[in-house]
Parts: sequence; structure tokens; C-alpha cells
Amino acid sequence: MIPDPRHIALDVLVSWQRSSATLDQSLETFSHDIDSLSQNDRGLCNALIFGVLRNRNAIDWVLKAFSKPPVEKIQPRILYLIRIALFQILYMDRIPVFAAINTAVDIAKKTAGKKPAGFVNAVLRAAAKGAPGVSFPDPKKDGAKFISIQYSLPLWLAKKWIQNFGFKATCSLGKQINVIPPITLRTNTLKTDRERLAGLLESRGKNIAFTPAAAQGICFTNPAMPVHEMEEFQLGLFQVQDEAAQIVTEFLAPEPGEKILDTCAGLGGKTGHMAQLMENRGIVVAADLDGRKLESLESEGERLGIDIIQTRQINLLTASINDFDGYFDRVLLDAPCTGLGVLGRNPDTRWKRSRKDIERLAGKQKKMMGTAANLVKPGGILVYAVCSCEREENEAVVQAFLSKRKDFSIDHSFASDPSCRSTNRFASTQLISAGLLSGGCLKTYPAAANMDGFFAARFKRTLKST
Repeated sequence: MIPDPRHIALDVLVSWQRSSATLDQSLETFSHDIDSLSQNDRGLCNALIFGVLRNRNAIDWVLKAFSKPPVEKIQPRILYLIRIALFQILYMDRIPVFAAINTAVDIAKKTAGKKPAGFVNAVLRAAAKGAPGVSFPDPKKDGAKFISIQYSLPLWLAKKWIQNFGFKATCSLGKQINVIPPITLRTNTLKTDRERLAGLLESRGKNIAFTPAAAQGICFTNPAMPVHEMEEFQLGLFQVQDEAAQIVTEFLAPEPGEKILDTCAGLGGKTGHMAQLMENRGIVVAADLDGRKLESLESEGERLGIDIIQTRQINLLTASINDFDGYFDRVLLDAPCTGLGVLGRNPDTRWKRSRKDIERLAGKQKKMMGTAANLVKPGGILVYAVCSCEREENEAVVQAFLSKRKDFSIDHSFASDPSCRSTNRFASTQLISAGLLSGGCLKTYPAAANMDGFFAARFKRTLKST
């Protein structure tokens, strides 16, 4: 049987919906099926999966106009099958309407039976004819509902962003996160430089450009092959990493010979960047609760030619200085968060988050800050970072920390310290000119900077602890 991209997309979406897994985890589960597709079909499969999740509310708004049963009553597999077909009809010009309908009906017959297939056929044919006449809510009468449908955001989040940022800024934010982002990578300066790497990538993709704020970033679109299959990747010449994430490590500004702690290292994107900025001299301790991630991090370090990384499986919430060999010159806490700043790359997140998650994770972040701070040597640097634009996870955490820890203060030296290496002075200049650095804190918002939404605060511990 020839693998079908629509059928695989359906399997991925239903699997994701029924579990607590992230979309990345669901994609990994079906990676064998996806990899068996031709390059064009693999692209279609991914476009359907991400497209449905980016536009789900808008698709459902049209669906409601032509379905007698409410969306909530439609069996999940049939619902996602209809969503996939409607996404093709509403957003993909290169796929004929009849092809989208016929394929959906055929899949329904084979997997659910004749009656569900008839329902799918009736709804899709009616929607294909009547969709142009379906209007979205009036933004003047109900701005939150308009944004929720137009940009496919949960209504609670649309309301929250309007309250925090205003209607116009929320529209800009909603528009930006639904644009397919370019692939962004970070040059591995231990093996090459940005100019040489950009030249090597000219045949690998289109619209190759340097990132305006991150010193070693390159972005491009339309990759000719999966990134992990590129020779430049296999040779360890780069890591895939968004510009905002690169900026966070530049904000930490590690120096050669220092002892650095990455407290929630994950798969090690920032860990590898630290080692680069340190010129592979010193010690980087990569700590994480997930041992499997640390194994991947070690393999990544080998690919990049880094040998100063030491991994440590540990729970930061229960850790103390006794779990480490002394204090650290710099500590990065890239804390677990809602991820509401990276909805452009992770559109699934919006559908599995709630207000309670913000409160729960903010409480966890405050606890982690206390532990991370205890690991910083007097005179050392602590950077707190989250990929979220929510005040509860940003300024509120900073304020709570400073109110308890009088031995720490916001550090402004990143922008003016003459002892910093030239690369760090360059980074500070770039961040200031881009309007991303203010008051010792770093903020990137998708609508303003065309990158993931990150928040980071930089603190310095007093030379004498209290």
C-alpha cells in the first residue's frame, strides 16, 4: 500500500489529541511513516498537520455553518478528517477541491464505514460551496471572539492578550504566530564562521539571510532536504535554534575558562552555544531531570566537536550546592514554562494550555529561581529565561525573586562592562539597537521582532552573600 500523507496526518493529529504528548512527540511516534513518504508528500503531510493546528478555530467556524451536529459531538477521527479536508479547501490553492473531498470520503469509508463517509461528503460539499459566504465575528462588537476565530487562539488567551497588549498588538501577534517561520540555525564557530556556512547552504534552501540580532544566526526557507540529512549538519557546522534562543545565551555572556551551569538543559541548544562562546575552554555542566535528553545532548556535543560539557541528571527543585562541585561563575535557568511565546513553531501548545497552567508554572519557576540562585558564586551571574510573554512568568517572577533575595540585583553591566569580550559587546550592541534590551531584561515578541517570544532577566550576586 502506498503511504498516504493525508492518512498519516490524520493519525498524528488524532494521536496527539488523545494523549498528553506534545506534537513533536507525536511526530516522533509516526516518524517511520512520515519518512517513508516522498519529499513532496512529506511536505504535504507536515503542512496539513501544522496548518490544521494553526487554523483550527477558523476551520471550525466554517464547519459549524454546515454541520448539524455541533463540533464537540463529532467523533474525533471524523472531526480531524474534516478539518484536514477543509484546510486544503480554504487555505491550499494547489489542491483541487474535488481531490480534497474525495480523499477524505475514501479515508472515512475505509476507516469508519459508509455512514460516517456520507456525513463527511455532505459537510465538505456544502462547505466548499458556501464557505465564501461565511463571515467572522465583528471585531467592533466582540474583539476577543474575532481574534479567537481569525487567528485561531483559545478565547481565554485572546482576552488575556487584549488586556495585556491591546487589541491592535494582539492582532499583530496573532497574525505573526500563524505565519510559517523560517528555519533558523546557529553557526558552530568552533568549526566554521557564519559567512562560510551561508555560502555552503546556498544550494540547500532559499532566502538565506543573517539574523539581525543574534551574532551567529542564519535563517532560510524551502529546504531541499530534511535538515538532519544535510552534510553541513552531519559535519557539526550548525545547530537548529531560533534567534531568540540564541540571544538568551548571548545575554548570559559566558567567558572562556569559566564554570557554567545550564540547570534545565533539555536537548542542549543553549548548552552547545555556551561552549562555543567559551571557545571550548572551561566547564559547562548540563543538568536535567530527563536522562534521555541528556543522552541526546551528549551525542549532540560530540557532533559539534565540544568536549567541555558534563551532564548531570538531577531535579533542580530538590538540588543543593552539595549536588555540585562548588559554585558557578554563571547559571542559566531556562525554566519550564507555558511555551506561549513559541506558538509559531509549536501551534499545538495553544490547545493544551489554560490559565491554571500559567499560575502553576509561575509557582514552579519561583521555587527553581531560589535553588538556581544558591548555586551562583558571589559576584557571579544568574540569567532567568522563559519562552513566554505572560507577565506572571516574566516580571512577576523577577519581582518575587528580588523581594526575597537581597543578595541579588538586576545586572546592567552586560551593555557597558569594558571587560567583556568583543563578541559579548557586539551582542549587547545588537540587542540594544534592536530594541530588545531594557532595564536589565530581554524581551522578544513575535510581532515586533519576527522571532520566538522569550523573556530573560540578568542578575548579579553581591560579593558578600547575606
